[in-house]
Amino acid sequence: MNIKLIEDNNWNDILAIQAKAYHEVDLETLDVLKSKQTASPETCFVCVSEQNEALGYLLAHPWVDSEPPKLFVPLLDTVNSETLYLHDMAVNPYSKGQGIGRTMMVKLIEIAKAKGFKRISLVAVQGANSFWSLQGFREIAEANISSTYGENAVFMEMEVVA
Repeated sequence: MNIKLIEDNNWNDILAIQAKAYHEVDLETLDVLKSKQTASPETCFVCVSEQNEALGYLLAHPWVDSEPPKLFVPLLDTVNSETLYLHDMAVNPYSKGQGIGRTMMVKLIEIAKAKGFKRISLVAVQGANSFWSLQGFREIAEANISSTYGENAVFMEMEVVA
């Protein structure tokens, strides 16, 4: 398995993984997903097999607001920030259990440290907060989360130590 920056030929696989991964929230369009990569290409990547098939993907971008960005809205611009927002990470269901999610997180943390981010934040959906807790994230209870994230969405954050 290899983690690399997203290329145009990866997007169909990414959309297919998104469709398999999410059943409690609506799917985002290709334009919305690509806007994250356009805003911050070095923090958006895909994990591929030896045959260059996408096994999982991760989209992250700088974010300054204390509330998470709304879903289904293209990211127009990013600004300098101490926070890196992990917009989406999904693994193809047939690839689960191979450490792909953890490997992509390690890569994201390395990039966050190198770029001087102080924290990574995210919204855990579909009960994934237990996975994110194991990765070092903690719940931020006072966050205002859009209902588009689905029921039981949890805003979480981890400190990045250089």
